[in-house]
Amino acid sequence: MNEVPSAELAETSRRRGRPVSQRSRAAALAAAREILLQRGFGGMTVDEVARRSGVSKATIYKHWPDGFRLAVEAFGDTVTDAVPTIDTGDALGDLHDQFVRLAAFYASPHGRIATELIAAAITKPDGPAAVRERFFGRRRRATGVLIEHGKRAGQIRDDVDTELIIDLLFGPIIFRLFNGLGALDTDQAHAIAPVVVGAVALPALRPARWTG
Repeated sequence: MNEVPSAELAETSRRRGRPVSQRSRAAALAAAREILLQRGFGGMTVDEVARRSGVSKATIYKHWPDGFRLAVEAFGDTVTDAVPTIDTGDALGDLHDQFVRLAAFYASPHGRIATELIAAAITKPDGPAAVRERFFGRRRRATGVLIEHGKRAGQIRDDVDTELIIDLLFGPIIFRLFNGLGALDTDQAHAIAPVVVGAVALPALRPARWTG
């Protein structure tokens, strides 16, 4: 009788376990997102995620160290997908549009959940890094590419660091939230957008619409 090497058996077991593990992971994420949308982060517990998803708490903690990290992963795509970076070739117009859309997102119920998670991140180990990557990472990188396109096209100042431009553009939206001033409404967003975009536009070529 031929014996199967133990290493091969272990590998086979791992392959068989992966689909089950991925199904459990997906179920927990779906349940967490559902709870977040219904109750916000303050109303989400690992116990409730386990109850709704049918995934044991032990399995949940195998994938995530705590409920915060589970919530960030469950909601990360919602934040990122809600405000995609659009590059039409008009960098100034695209940045204006993105500012207004991002302000509208943070004024929405989904935006309030995102704000809760951003605030909670401050007290969590590696929390700010987790939120920065899951909520802002992809959009920030895409916006950086958009700004570089604008610099090469002679629309955006090339004497200011791209990362600083991103902070300047979108900082006002988050700053208001964490100073208790509430989210920007549509009129406020349209009033502020040309001011911040105009600040990074190349002065000699700045169209009147970016002067505020």
